[in-house]
Amino acid sequence: MFYKFMGGCDDSLVEIFEKAVMQGSVRFASVAHFNDPYEFKFTPVIPSRETFDRWHDVHDPQRPARERADAWTNCNGSAWDYNTGFTPRLELMRHMYLLCLTQRWDSHLMWGHYASQYRGFVVCYKPDLVSALPGMSGWIGHGKVTYDDQVPELRWFSAPVGEMMKPTLLTKSDQWAYEAEYRALLCDDADQAGILRSIDPGLIAGVILGPRVPEALIAKAIAYRATNSDFSVDQLSSRHDSYELTTRVVQDNVRVFGAFL
Repeated sequence: MFYKFMGGCDDSLVEIFEKAVMQGSVRFASVAHFNDPYEFKFTPVIPSRETFDRWHDVHDPQRPARERADAWTNCNGSAWDYNTGFTPRLELMRHMYLLCLTQRWDSHLMWGHYASQYRGFVVCYKPDLVSALPGMSGWIGHGKVTYDDQVPELRWFSAPVGEMMKPTLLTKSDQWAYEAEYRALLCDDADQAGILRSIDPGLIAGVILGPRVPEALIAKAIAYRATNSDFSVDQLSSRHDSYELTTRVVQDNVRVFGAFL
């Protein structure tokens, strides 16, 4: 199962639910607008001339000889660090868009950070979601995020572009490991705040409501469940003697007082 935390002010949460759950809207956020501006770093590794030429023979054989020679000078000359480090990272951040999911719903930190201090909700996606995404325009790939205390290497001209970039796109500082993140990647026109795509709402198994959600959102979720028998509506809870997070099924006409106590 994959999960997406949703937050917003009380007045907007019903609309967010309608778009994300009922309409199947998913948002790929701009890499340039991520909350951690130090993501997507890499250490460039320059190939040998033999490796460089072999890559072009396979992946870009139509490139004119003069352009190929200039490209080699750019990555091996005096400005190699600018051409293989600074400029590619800048372009990556302008053109790359990510759908950030997680494989856990029971994180206090994520409920606090991404679900408006427990007032939002979590969308629960079926595992088939990752099979449905690759048909989208601009598709690059998807995978689990690796957490490390070292910046990954970008080994230029070592593989097809998408594969070559994956370590950069799927590695974060180990201080973010609690997120257990799973990413889907798109490439599109530069400098957009985000990109909206649509999936089949049938790929959504249900929602987990935060303990502080407004009544209007509870009512909307219950009404939607009434028309979709396979759709689950749960609410976050926790035992009084433990910090462990649990869930309980939301009943049509029952509200639990002090669910967050």
